[in-house]
Amino acid sequence: MPQRPQRREILDETGRPRTLDSGPEAFDRLGGDGPPLFLGLGPEPERLAEWFPEAAAGADFLECPGTEAALGPEFVAAIPPNFRRLALEDVAPERLRRDRVFWFRQGMRLHPGFWGPLWARLGLALGGAGPQQATAWLPGDEQALLLPELSRAFGSLGFPARLIPDDPGLVPELLRRERPALYVSVNFRGLDPFGETFHLLRQAGVRVAVWCVDNPFHLLTRIKSRFWTQALILVTDHWFVEPLKRLGAEQVLHLPLAADPGFSGDGPLPAQARGLEDRLVFVGRSVFPDRDGFFAGARSAPENLALAGTLLAQGTRPHFGWWLKRLGIDRPWPGNVVRAAGLGADQSGLAWRTLCLRAAGPALTVIGDPGWQELLPGADLRPPVDYYGGLAAVYRHAACSLNITGMLLPSGLTQRHFDVWTAGGFLLTDANPGLDIFPEELVRAVAFARAEELPALFSRLAGDSPEKRALARQWRETILAGHTYAHRAAKVLAAAGLDRTLVSAHKGLEVRPENG
Repeated sequence: MPQRPQRREILDETGRPRTLDSGPEAFDRLGGDGPPLFLGLGPEPERLAEWFPEAAAGADFLECPGTEAALGPEFVAAIPPNFRRLALEDVAPERLRRDRVFWFRQGMRLHPGFWGPLWARLGLALGGAGPQQATAWLPGDEQALLLPELSRAFGSLGFPARLIPDDPGLVPELLRRERPALYVSVNFRGLDPFGETFHLLRQAGVRVAVWCVDNPFHLLTRIKSRFWTQALILVTDHWFVEPLKRLGAEQVLHLPLAADPGFSGDGPLPAQARGLEDRLVFVGRSVFPDRDGFFAGARSAPENLALAGTLLAQGTRPHFGWWLKRLGIDRPWPGNVVRAAGLGADQSGLAWRTLCLRAAGPALTVIGDPGWQELLPGADLRPPVDYYGGLAAVYRHAACSLNITGMLLPSGLTQRHFDVWTAGGFLLTDANPGLDIFPEELVRAVAFARAEELPALFSRLAGDSPEKRALARQWRETILAGHTYAHRAAKVLAAAGLDRTLVSAHKGLEVRPENG
């Protein structure tokens, strides 16, 4: 029996080992019927003329310097002498349309930073791109996180937003019809892990922004190349700005969550939410969806959890940053090692929520999933309420709503910090560094640092009073004056160089694709 050929293994651009594909099936044939052009040679360049007779008389080629360095001098020596080396700038769009292109498919997995822009240039050369408009694309549907709010917000600024499917494979066809000026992904939706979609959009002159509403390092465990460092990264928690810059992010902007002025509590109260006039109401999940799958394989040492519990009782937050330091994780990307810190922070957050909810006493009502039953025996537990189907009315009718911030975002705010006041309700919240975007005197009046402080705070603010009405009015005015999604959208446009002045002055905004 013939021996199976040994396959070469090299490190990709993020430092992970990858086994190289070989054979004619490792190449895609693209372009026209002109002379052969190899974009990547694969690990056996000496066999290319055997696999592709068109190349027997010679061919042009481009190879990634990182691949050549990894494969060594013997690889360079194996390149056929009648193959002519090209520089990156030699591969012009007209050549990609004319030549018979052999694309080593795995190149985008090995060194997407090198091949990505060229892959995008090839895609645009073969498929073309429509006229550019002063619009934003938002990948996802009307049920997707924050997209309805963002769509309305961009539209209110004279910058129409269009929801598109979050399938990256559809982007080339969509670009043939039109090109937006801005592509805003929430949590990397609509972007593939290796950056093909990102490079295609960038080559077409589209600015790409990623709003990390959840923990950015959790989101980055899905990303397999460094393309994200070239995007405009938006984070709801300012704690992440410097760690992301240390990993190479070129532009990181703190962009907290915000209020949608249309989130009104004037609608009907859901049946399961009756009788809240004298209640302290907490609305939330016990765990996030697919939590066990996300943290599969991660473990927390009992001694670390015990120390975190002690800190919580003292009013200190053992948040995600604390867990990174505790576990000695100094490089949270690439890879999944960061999920161990995330698990610890998630467990700390659940312990903190449980501690506060138990301390709240008999006035507490919890609206959430059945997971609370085991954690809060004997509590007034009620079924979930749809976000767009009655939650605002819950906030408006409750004596007070309660926010307890998790530990996955060290300084992050939640949607409750904005929604409760916008809906006409009253919020009590645990102290959190992220609250520094609001006036200190307003925060001090409604925040608690230790769980045992909560009952007295609720007792003081549960009933109607001039103080409570004044605080509610001041909070609502503060949020609507500076913390709506329109304010956030304007900040994104400014950071992307597409602010309202530019848009209004250029109704048919033209942005030239990169490289002409």
